[in-house]
Amino acid sequence: VTKTRPSDTTAYSVDDVLSNATTGATGWTFSNAEKIKGGAGTITRAVFLSDATGRVPALFLFLYNVTPTSGLNDNVAHDGPVSADADNFIGALAFDALVDRGSGFSYATATPGNSKLPLPFRCANGDAAIYGVLVTTTAFTPASGEIFRITLQILQD
Repeated sequence: VTKTRPSDTTAYSVDDVLSNATTGATGWTFSNAEKIKGGAGTITRAVFLSDATGRVPALFLFLYNVTPTSGLNDNVAHDGPVSADADNFIGALAFDALVDRGSGFSYATATPGNSKLPLPFRCANGDAAIYGVLVTTTAFTPASGEIFRITLQILQD
């Protein structure tokens, strides 16, 4: 899933949401996470990419089996999981500080042992997707229109 953040360089604080808009933002939707609606699977690996170099924040990806009611707008304090989302909360993946090789993308990989993986999940009845909210755990200043990409490796049941 790829998202382009807003065209600003407003600094993020610890526990701010990283999203595609400051109002009316959408969560991270991982369509077809399971091959059947209401199915179950296990996330075994995740990769986060930023098209900007010099990125070093650590991040959490909070996952749900429906779009959460917690704040989704970019650069707002993360308030989830909230009690209204408790029954739909799958868990959170931890991305360690991003690695920057000096050109191209900055990246982080979540793998078993360092990031709460493997993470089992079940999609909601009538749905084959899972939904996320990306949150920074360190303050940083983004690039205007920075592109973020998250890839989940899923073992489908």
